[in-house]
Amino acid sequence: PQSEPLFVAVPNKEQDFLDAHAKAAETMSEFKMHVLAPGSHLSSVKLKFRDPKRSEELGEDRYAYIWLTDTHYDADQDIYSAVFFEVPEAFHKWHQVGQRLSFEAEDVFDWMVDYDGLFHGGFSLRAVKKHLSEADKAAHDEYLGVKEWAPIP
Repeated sequence: PQSEPLFVAVPNKEQDFLDAHAKAAETMSEFKMHVLAPGSHLSSVKLKFRDPKRSEELGEDRYAYIWLTDTHYDADQDIYSAVFFEVPEAFHKWHQVGQRLSFEAEDVFDWMVDYDGLFHGGFSLRAVKKHLSEADKAAHDEYLGVKEWAPIP
């Protein structure tokens, strides 16, 4: 067990990271289909949060991208909600594990759905994984619970 969530620093102008976000935005209708599908699966979203402390320290906006899980979609309001399952210490003042947050589709930086180890989406995770050694790639997938990555739509 880790005392802090696993985070990876990625420059926000990294092309793989930008491409991952574009792919996630382009496939939000597929994500909605997964969220609404019956059966057992876990759907998660990565959202962008401004880090007020780091932004103030550096004199420019800094952001953290945080995964939330147990995503729901309310068709009447056309809004999603998900639950924080890990919160970096720097954000404890504003968010807590177990807190449900509502957001719109445009707020989603990335999405993934886990069907008992078969992962759909997770475009930013795939981008990070491309830069890892073979041993670290296996550890990355094990940490996430990935048995297999679904083809990118």
